[in-house]
Amino acid sequence: MIKGIFTSGSGMLPRVLKQEVFANNMANANTVGYKKDNVFLHQLEQAQQQAGLVTDLDWEIPMIDDVYIDLSQGQLQQTEQPLDVALEGEGFFVVTTPDGERYTRAGSFSLTPEGTLVDSDNNPVLSDAGPIIINGDDIAIGKDGNIFVNGVETARLRVVDFAKPYNLKKVDGGFLMPEDETALPTPATDFSIHQGYVETSNVNIIENMVDMIISFRAYEAGQKAIHAQDETLDKAVNDLGRVR
Repeated sequence: MIKGIFTSGSGMLPRVLKQEVFANNMANANTVGYKKDNVFLHQLEQAQQQAGLVTDLDWEIPMIDDVYIDLSQGQLQQTEQPLDVALEGEGFFVVTTPDGERYTRAGSFSLTPEGTLVDSDNNPVLSDAGPIIINGDDIAIGKDGNIFVNGVETARLRVVDFAKPYNLKKVDGGFLMPEDETALPTPATDFSIHQGYVETSNVNIIENMVDMIISFRAYEAGQKAIHAQDETLDKAVNDLGRVR
């Protein structure tokens, strides 16, 4: 009986994590360049046990979930703003922050009064040579990231990539960083830049809402299972053991 309560409770804990992840995805459904999180449930040992491959599992070990980033391509949305750029394909823009270089797919850029190209948080956007300074009104950005101001090539957006499979994490500001902070990026090759567009979040709102409902129903089922086992245990302790 105690085993059953523990098993039901262990099954509820991942549902709490999933609800938090799904809620955060929903909150960022309209955030430019946002990459949704997903939850991976480790059930290999359970599958092996069902197949008769493992016979001595410790039932006291709870299920463990990992949160991973879904880096699939978001839709391209036209803004007609000359400093908005969207990445199609692989790679990340590079910005410099007080904590160092950070990586992002959000290409909603603007200029400071001094002409420095910055992101929505006022962090300088980098080229291979450092921050990008633009002085001029006629701005054209090519598919390879080359920036032309009044017809003159001025800089090139720095677009980098990391070894695959990706092992990235999210840090403050929604930026991406490699889990191994010593891992160095390399120049991206398989990408195309679209001026006047931004990449929208890859969160599918309908799909996310359905997942939230399914997860919540599973959590409720766990609650009911614990309640039923608790009532049975109560009767076993207080009624069956009573001497008449």
